[in-house]
Amino acid sequence: MSNPFIVAIKTDPAKFLSELDTSELKAVAEGCVEVLEARAKKGESDAPPALQSLYRSVANVEI
Repeated sequence: MSNPFIVAIKTDPAKFLSELDTSELKAVAEGCVEVLEARAKKGESDAPPALQSLYRSVANVEI
């Protein structure tokens, strides 16, 4: 795996994500949801649980 984005987020996600500003974090989150939705609709078996986990995480956020 040579993608620096993937290496950074797998190595130290908190450090990597803390360097992004809010609009960048929003774009990453929205992109993840779009990709997981598309994969779920195509029948990829691990996409629906991943998407559901993401939805649960967001639902439990307190502001």
